Amino acid sequence: MVTYLKSLSLKIRLTVLFVIIFGTTTVLFSGFFYYSLNESLLQDFDNALYNYSIDVSKNINYGDSDNLLFPTPTVDKDKIFPFASGNSLILIRHFSGKILSRNFEFENIEFPWEREISEIRRGEDSAYTTLENLNALPVAEADSYRLITFPLDNIDPPTLFLQIAVPMTTFETQLERFNKIIQVGLPSVLLFAIIAGLYFSSRALRPVQQLIENTRRIDINHLSDRVPLPSATDEIRTLAETQNLMLDRIENSFQSQERFIANASHQLLTPLTILRGEIEMKLAQPDSDKVHNRSLLQEVDNLSKIVKDMLLLARVEAGNDKANFKELEVDEILLDVISRVQKLAKNKNLNVKVDIKENSERKAILGDADLLFNLFFNLLENAVKYSQPDKNLFITLTWNQNDSVVDIIDEGIGIPADKMNTIFDRFSRIDASSHTKGFGLGLAIAKKIADLHDFELKAVDVGTESRSGAHFQVIMKYQT
Repeated sequence: MVTYLKSLSLKIRLTVLFVIIFGTTTVLFSGFFYYSLNESLLQDFDNALYNYSIDVSKNINYGDSDNLLFPTPTVDKDKIFPFASGNSLILIRHFSGKILSRNFEFENIEFPWEREISEIRRGEDSAYTTLENLNALPVAEADSYRLITFPLDNIDPPTLFLQIAVPMTTFETQLERFNKIIQVGLPSVLLFAIIAGLYFSSRALRPVQQLIENTRRIDINHLSDRVPLPSATDEIRTLAETQNLMLDRIENSFQSQERFIANASHQLLTPLTILRGEIEMKLAQPDSDKVHNRSLLQEVDNLSKIVKDMLLLARVEAGNDKANFKELEVDEILLDVISRVQKLAKNKNLNVKVDIKENSERKAILGDADLLFNLFFNLLENAVKYSQPDKNLFITLTWNQNDSVVDIIDEGIGIPADKMNTIFDRFSRIDASSHTKGFGLGLAIAKKIADLHDFELKAVDVGTESRSGAHFQVIMKYQT
């Protein structure tokens, strides 16, 4: 049960706790109130019955003799008492148990008397007993009768006793009414407790939910944003302040890392440039090892490209270029990139098919021209790199009402299913054991540039039985 409660939301757990506490308190209070009401009603009933017994005792006819045993005392049935005499079962009993007189004819009805008479003879003024299931009574007025045993003479100890059993109709009616109130009221109160618990727990957790929503909006491109502080000076405000301090430390750490990458990249480019110059000078000499030096030059070029890519990645992640965005024409940037990759495509004898769908929906986009050039160049370079020779490369630009979409589809090896979720990670490669050159930074940079522009870049595996390949799609939403 505890494990199940832990799996529920905090709002539900608070509501359950509130209902348990409120419900338990209500049930205990109802039980105590029911017990108190039962005792109070029974006490009032016994008091009325006691007064009724006194009235009845005053109206008993003993005859002419002073001897209370002879002649037999009788009750005057013509008198009207608080309890209707027709509903009351009255008898006079000797302390020995012998019945001297009664006002009913049902001889098989027996009243308990030994304990009651013993209590009175020990000094009690009366004794009470509740009689239930009077099966010998043809028509019972109630489920239970209350029996009082009352002394009739002043002898110590008494010898004659009056016993009266009256139906507890009023008592039962009042308790039944209270039971109905509890049966209807208690579920209603618990239902109200559930609704109130959900409402108040929601209100109590609303600042926490607002804190969560504000925190979710803070990403790597918005590290300078902070969580608004609540006006109330409470634990929620302390939590928000603590979270803002944590964001300060994260932002400082991230900026320090970006500065290190940028500085390191700049510092690495200088010796690489010098090394490249030295190798080129060596190649110009007639007695140099051409093959060895060309291999060194190629590795220097690879290192230079990695450094430049890391520098670009640090620049994109810093997000500083977003403030300089301006309106751009996508087709102009795309055509410029295509002209740059034509040489690469020609080396593999690829047929580059470009389809720009002109329509009235054409709009400009906001962005950085250099970054978008790098985005498309990395995607096209990747498509050419993994395409099979003598195949097709499809590039489509579509203007829609709300966005512009660029689709790049190659006929290469495709993207395995287990790589779909990591294809845009840094240093992620489709097949690390293949001879295809690359360091796994191009798609990561393209993804970062797309995120900086609030564009969507996604990859779709288009492998079929008839052909393989990869499909990259850039969805550029218009700024409103």
